[in-house]
Amino acid sequence: MNATTSPTTARGEQARNQLIAAAIAQFGEYGLNATTRDIAADAGQNIAAITYYFGSKDDLYMACARWIADFISGQFQPHAEAAEALFRQPTVQREAMRALIFEACENIVHLLTQDETLSLSKFISREQLSPTAAYHHIHQQVIAPLHSHLTRLIAAYTGRNAEDTETILHAHALLGEVLAFRLGRETILLRAGWSGFDAQKSAQIYGVVKCHITLILEGLSRKESQA
Repeated sequence: MNATTSPTTARGEQARNQLIAAAIAQFGEYGLNATTRDIAADAGQNIAAITYYFGSKDDLYMACARWIADFISGQFQPHAEAAEALFRQPTVQREAMRALIFEACENIVHLLTQDETLSLSKFISREQLSPTAAYHHIHQQVIAPLHSHLTRLIAAYTGRNAEDTETILHAHALLGEVLAFRLGRETILLRAGWSGFDAQKSAQIYGVVKCHITLILEGLSRKESQA
């Protein structure tokens, strides 16, 4: 604790973080049907703390969305900066772009095979199916920029137009390969006979994803060169 942080401030920040963590879990499981009473209980806080720190349940829901957006942004900011640096180069750095696509997808695989991020995935999945203002915040802050970066990398590597709808669909389909291991979590655990994900299994999943990405990128490159 630094000299400008009082014990009261530190306790308040801790309480706020506990409420957000509990709320993400509850909202991910039950959506807006989650109760403030259950959220407060899971956080080990008095229910009045929600009003004190956030205002209403809707305000808490938006705070969760902002926390998730900040978390994702923090995880992928280095990738976004690296992509922007490559786009500024006078010539297309194909191998560097492919390596960055691999690196970003490896990071996604790592995050999506962690139990700690399961509640975040549930929260975002609910918003994907029934979007609210919370999803639009997450989308505008991180998902749209990251999706755009991936699309531009794929386009530059394969020689396609990044603004073409089909290129956007290819980028989305590539992401879908990775997301399937989260959204289809129980299926792959049962089919593979796994009890859960660990570092070895995460690496194995990434190996398969990397193989598929390679096939996709090379296939699209050949298709574009023959057009």
